Amino acid sequence: MNAPKFDLAALKNIDFSKVIAIAKQRGVLMACTFIIVVIPVVAWWFRGGIKDSIHETMSKRSKEFDKIVSLEKSSITVRNPVGDPKSETVSLNSTLIDALKARNESLENEVKGVYRSALEHNKKNHDIVQTKQVVFPKPLQENEKLLEEIFLPVIGPAYTVLLANNRVNTPPSSADVLEAVKQREISFIRDDLKKKNRSEVTDPKEIEQLAQALSKARLDALLEGARDTAVYLDTGAIRMPPAKGFISVDTCFTWQWDLWVLDDIFHAISNVNTNVKDGVKSSVISAPVKRIISIRIDQPSSVAAASATVEAPPVETEATDAPAEAPEPAAVVAATTDATGEPIAPASEIIRDFKISFTGLKSCQLYDIRNVKLKLIVSTSDLPKVLDSFAKENFMTVTQLKISPVDSFSAARQGFIYGAEPCSEVSMVLQTIWLREWTTFYMPLGMKNKLGTRGIEKPPAAEAGPDAGEAKSTSETTKS
Repeated sequence: MNAPKFDLAALKNIDFSKVIAIAKQRGVLMACTFIIVVIPVVAWWFRGGIKDSIHETMSKRSKEFDKIVSLEKSSITVRNPVGDPKSETVSLNSTLIDALKARNESLENEVKGVYRSALEHNKKNHDIVQTKQVVFPKPLQENEKLLEEIFLPVIGPAYTVLLANNRVNTPPSSADVLEAVKQREISFIRDDLKKKNRSEVTDPKEIEQLAQALSKARLDALLEGARDTAVYLDTGAIRMPPAKGFISVDTCFTWQWDLWVLDDIFHAISNVNTNVKDGVKSSVISAPVKRIISIRIDQPSSVAAASATVEAPPVETEATDAPAEAPEPAAVVAATTDATGEPIAPASEIIRDFKISFTGLKSCQLYDIRNVKLKLIVSTSDLPKVLDSFAKENFMTVTQLKISPVDSFSAARQGFIYGAEPCSEVSMVLQTIWLREWTTFYMPLGMKNKLGTRGIEKPPAAEAGPDAGEAKSTSETTKS
């Protein structure tokens, strides 16, 4: 409240002699008037100033009190193992603060432990192939043309060993089957029909017996090959590294990375094809996965490309091209020596984009996504087991699936023996995740810059000599 103000300048124009005369005549009346009128007004004026001062003081003290109360009662957020935080208002004290600190440290250690376990699970036995000289992340010699002599003679056999360890095979060739049928024809005519050659077989009954024997001989030849096969693999179903030719270190790493992906896929197929009761790998006749028609591994994409909100390609689209080979040595441009990407960020938030796939996952600074287009022949009743086996294998997720029936009799005419169970052709897209903390340890600089990551740098000690950085041979480590 503000007290009223008076204009004192007006007092100069007052005739005080007249005022004194009036005061002598009516002094008592004026005194009473002053007491009745003026004093209450003056008292009201001073009261307003005092009230303002008291109000301001009390307001200041109220704010200080609220501050003290806010320090006593604070809102805290407590995390729990399932990731559902709860907020409560409590009175802070040293015991509570110590308990919260211990709990947060415990949860932080649990998160780090889960990440380390995920890292070990993702890496598993995935080592680089053994070479005479260091290849990843950078060859000891700058001339990358030497990779043709160092890497290519090793990576090709590593693919072959992977297929052999998983008992992958093609049906017996037409020439082999024909030879088996011819041998059976000769023996049947000589031993069973007691004839010298085919021209002597003229009896319709004998001709029918011979036809049945030859048909059985053909089937036996196919069955013999099927018993030694865990799963059929079509010719050209897998891209194999070239035997020779100029190749860049980035392309070398892509072939190595593809080998890791294939190892996981074949391991999942081997697991579902293994007889659970006795642990023996089933033959293709009784195995859930009968045949691999094609495996196409998409090339790794940069974080920027992965961030583009585009629809995922349908299952039946063509897969990406094979890893691009480097140009001829004369056209090679000097590679950059500086890292241009960002460091890996294990603690960063994973932002999902469900326009890409139903998982919402895309490449980021924590991991790379590599999609695999896979076409299989599977026992229809065992399809859930096959999908479950992929789901258990190294962060794989089936994001697309298409099923169509298969004519087993038509397949048998082509040499594929599937057994008595109804089968289906299954086209799927597998989404595979690769944590950058271990993949970038071997990754060449050019590949890192392409993906937009700085990754984990290889220790200088690892590049000290020709034997440094050499891993176990894939022929020893990629056994199913």
